[in-house]
Amino acid sequence: MTSLSIQMEAFAFRQLVAHLQWRTDAQNIDLMNLAGFCRNCLSKWYLMGAGEFGVVMDYAEATERVYGEPYPQWKKRHQKAASEAQLSAFEAGQSKHARTDAKPKAAMAPVAKMDVESGGHSNVCGATCDVGLPQAIHTGEVVEARVAVLTVSDRASTGVYEDKSGPAIVSSLTAFSSNQTLSATFVDQKVVPDEKETIANILKGWSQSDCNLILTTGGTGFGPRDVTPEATQEVIARPAEGLSQAMSWQTSLLEPRSVLSRGVCGITDTKVLVVNLPGNPTAVKQCLSVLLPVLPHALRMLAK
Repeated sequence: MTSLSIQMEAFAFRQLVAHLQWRTDAQNIDLMNLAGFCRNCLSKWYLMGAGEFGVVMDYAEATERVYGEPYPQWKKRHQKAASEAQLSAFEAGQSKHARTDAKPKAAMAPVAKMDVESGGHSNVCGATCDVGLPQAIHTGEVVEARVAVLTVSDRASTGVYEDKSGPAIVSSLTAFSSNQTLSATFVDQKVVPDEKETIANILKGWSQSDCNLILTTGGTGFGPRDVTPEATQEVIARPAEGLSQAMSWQTSLLEPRSVLSRGVCGITDTKVLVVNLPGNPTAVKQCLSVLLPVLPHALRMLAK
């Protein structure tokens, strides 16, 4: 029931966002004067939610989700100069402004503790939200990750569109390793079409090389050419079903369709961890938010 409740709450959020995107005539200052929050506050709550789930996101991404377009573009198209009446109403509420924390944490001011009777602005009004990276469970010495990244896509491999999922893996892993217990080095990166034999051959070659972690993206769906899991199964000696199940279940709370991924995880006979990730860049980040905290410990166990 918890999953259904979260999906219902997510539906309400999507409807609110859609309504605010439609009502461009409702200025942010009007929302602040009436209810004590605006689209920017909603963006910050969304960003803080990303932090709760360990999803790497910046404020620009959060505002684009709420505004439906880049925030600077929305301001240019829809924001009007505030009137004297609007500014007066805003100034009159200064005493009720929330305290501005330079780096508010996701857990600050839970809803249950808000003084709803006294009114005032939201608990993120005027705050600059910085989302922290997911925290590693492993707390020992720094673990070295020698990573190979494989993007599987017919269209990306032929230049029809740019590969964004592979770079999403690199950027997320690099950010995580910058202040965690993991030191990531990228030994190879390729983009190939959805051909089972081609995928399997690359995975086999990498598993015999110096890398200890292979991350694939794409080809995990129900389509007839989605064959990454089958190619991966030819390479791994021991499955790691817990990882794939955890990524599928945890990310389904954000995107219900994630349970349709057939991605597999496993260990080769040369002690290389292979992880199938979906092909969507956003889904890649969501899955990595589940994988990264346990990754240092997993690689440390494989190194024994």
